[in-house]
Amino acid sequence: MSGFGGMAEEVCVNARAVVPIPVDMDYETAAAFLLAYGTSYHALVQRAALAPGQTLLVLGASGGVGLAAVQVGRMLGARVIAAAGSLEKLHLTRQHGADDTVNYSEVSLKEAVRELTSGRGADVIFDPVGGKLFDDCLRSVAWGGRILIVGFASGTIQMIPANLPLLKGCSVTGVFWGRFTEIEPAAHKENTADLLAAVVDGKLNPHIGGVFPLDRAADALQLLADRRATGKIVVRIREPLYRS
Repeated sequence: MSGFGGMAEEVCVNARAVVPIPVDMDYETAAAFLLAYGTSYHALVQRAALAPGQTLLVLGASGGVGLAAVQVGRMLGARVIAAAGSLEKLHLTRQHGADDTVNYSEVSLKEAVRELTSGRGADVIFDPVGGKLFDDCLRSVAWGGRILIVGFASGTIQMIPANLPLLKGCSVTGVFWGRFTEIEPAAHKENTADLLAAVVDGKLNPHIGGVFPLDRAADALQLLADRRATGKIVVRIREPLYRS
């Protein structure tokens, strides 16, 4: 994990940021895996304590981190509601384990979640989108629920009206995976081992929405900017010469 500057033939990183790739994992899957699944697993296990039988609502559910959260939530035994902005994206989330879906470009997220949960709300809400949808999250969480702030893909950092967490008896929790790996390296190492084992066992299946050569890296970034990407987009630096 380089954080920044990864689109180069040679990079220098701290040894603690290097993770051995399992024998059966190809380079493209490895490139798409650690950040998305590390973030989602840390969020749902350490930050939210998601339990079997609870309801998990995932926003931006067809994106890299969102789709990972759908899969991890299903692996942990939760009922997963996937929310995204198109029927095509929602179909993908169904293929990766979502039990129910909400197209928030066409219906009210708050009303849809209320209907799907018989008025109770979601126990855990995974939000990498932010902006105006976060307001619906505050109104869609169950009593004692946990809202996870994962990112701001909408481009807007929302304000939190403090009365709503009070009335809902809920918590609003930040998820900063990069800092977690630095502060709690032992827990990060354990998480990574659990995740890699789940991939090898077929419990997790990273979705790669596109692979671009290095000279088309700008096209890969444009795909993200246009919100047309699903899963993770990979830039292949060069063909691997060997594997050791």
